[in-house]
This record gives sequence, C-alpha cells and structure tokens, in this order.
Amino acid sequence: MSFVMKKIPKSILIFGAAGHIGRPLAEFLTREAPEIQLSLVARNEEKRQDLRQAFPKARVITADYEDLSSLSAAVKDVEGVFAITSGGTREEATMPNLVTALKEENKVIQVIRMLGVFPELPPNRIPSTLGPGSLPVEHPIAKRILDESGLPITYLNCGASFIDNLWLQIRSVLAKKTFIWPEHRVPFMDPRDIGEVAGRLFLSDNGKHIGAFHTMNNGRDWLRFSEITEILSDVLKQPIPYDGSYEGFIGFYGRKMGPRANVMWNFFKFEEANEEIWALNNFVERTLGRKPTTVRGWIEEHKHELLKGQKDVAWAAPRN
Repeated sequence: MSFVMKKIPKSILIFGAAGHIGRPLAEFLTREAPEIQLSLVARNEEKRQDLRQAFPKARVITADYEDLSSLSAAVKDVEGVFAITSGGTREEATMPNLVTALKEENKVIQVIRMLGVFPELPPNRIPSTLGPGSLPVEHPIAKRILDESGLPITYLNCGASFIDNLWLQIRSVLAKKTFIWPEHRVPFMDPRDIGEVAGRLFLSDNGKHIGAFHTMNNGRDWLRFSEITEILSDVLKQPIPYDGSYEGFIGFYGRKMGPRANVMWNFFKFEEANEEIWALNNFVERTLGRKPTTVRGWIEEHKHELLKGQKDVAWAAPRN
C-alpha cells in the first residue's frame, strides 16, 4: 500500500487560541514540538495577555475573519492553520477571506477546520427554527467554500457534546438540587482531547488526512442526559433528580442566556430528532494512542471544582 507523505508545518496559526480547544492544542504543540513557531489568535487584550504569559515564545495576535487585511497579516509565513469559528458566525462572510489570504500567501501545508454537523444530513432536515448563524446552517456553507478552494483541508467534525458543558450544567444542581437540561442522546468528547487530536494531525506525516472528514467522539459514551445525571449522582455521592422539561430549562437558563435559551432548546430538540445518525467510532483513540476521556472520568477529575460552581462556558453568554 502506498504512503502519501505530508510535510510537518514549521509554523502554525491557531484561531481561538484562548478557548477550550485552541489552548489545549497550543499546549500540546509547545510540549511535543517546541521548535514549531506558534501564532495565537485571541479576541481581546485580556486573553492575549494571558496567552503571552503562558506561551512566551509564541506570536500572539488579533485577527478577524471578516477583515481580510488582518487575516493576511496573520497568515504571513504560516504553514499550518487551525480554523474554528464561534456560534453565530456567518461563514459566507468569513471563509472566503481566509481562503483568499492563504492563497495569496501560498505557503500552507495543512488547514484543520473544526466543524459540528450531522454527516450527510439533507438540508430539508434542518428546521426553520434554526436559521442563519446556527451550526447546522453555517458549517455546511464553510465546508462547501473550503472544498471549492483547493486548499489542503482536514475536517475535524465534533460529532459529540462537549463534556465540559458540565461547568454550566452543574449550576442547576447547585441552585435547585436538580440537573436541568433538555433530554436527548448524544456522544461526548473532552475538548482537551480534540486539541490533542488536531495537534497529532499537524505532527503527522500521513498525507491521507488531507481532504479527510473525521467525525470525532470518545468511542464510549452515547448517553441521554438522564444518564449523565445518574453518573453525576454516583460520583458526587448524592441523589440528583433530573428535569428535561421546556419549562424547567427556560425557567432556569433563560435568566443567564436570555432569548438565546429558546434558540438552544430548539437546537437540542433538533439533535434529538436526528440522534440515530450518530455512531461511536475509534478515530480519536487511534489518533491519540490511548483511551479518550470519558464522561465519568472527567467528572471524577473535576468533582471538587464542579461543586464550587465557579467556571463557565463561553457559548452560553447572552449576545447582543
């Protein structure tokens, strides 16, 4: 069998470098390949200052997907790019700029693009309640633009819920003694493992990952949130009731998310309607060379911090 070689990038640009995927990626590359020049993108000065302290050898910059000039400056002399966009991003206004900047620089070896879609889901399965700005609408647009670009793309599709959403979900347990979250069944992933997967793909000389679409999950957990509640009860050694109702969700999370709580309810019900599409796989385990983090393992690791209820998740913040 022939082996398709890929060069290992000598310089890598990481968008969202202060986030729960980008930062573990930067940490992995710093540890495993300190000779690689990292360029770390963060939105605000506070986050950039934090990155400067954590990664003193890295180039810490600001860049805006909608500003071509800032992208052109960001990709200068860059051979690897980790591209991730936040919820609400209009990909039609962002990915063409990234494509243009990378083609003009003409040095990129590998672009790893994070997605979050049901593979091969027909557009007519996306309900009208999920409009422009939602992942099911926007991420297929991003993939189409990148497919047509001819750039060396590897897609990392997160076919899972982030385990660290428990930083948010524990709030209802602490405040109401009840786990409140819409019931649906999903696979799970630790974002730290996603960062390491991306890092290992950058450091791999296997060119067969170029053009590949890898759907990720931890290979173990395909769980309902009532089952998550049972695991949480067992690890924390306390009985925790579960409430998956609309009234419970909006009543509790509406105070934090505002109108976005209803948007999220619609998204979770969309996931529930298509949950049979998901299939657990071993891609992450093969790539990491170890068992990925499980829900139970993550809760065991963070149980004391969970009970403090002091951490949060960025996506749940209200938007203007």
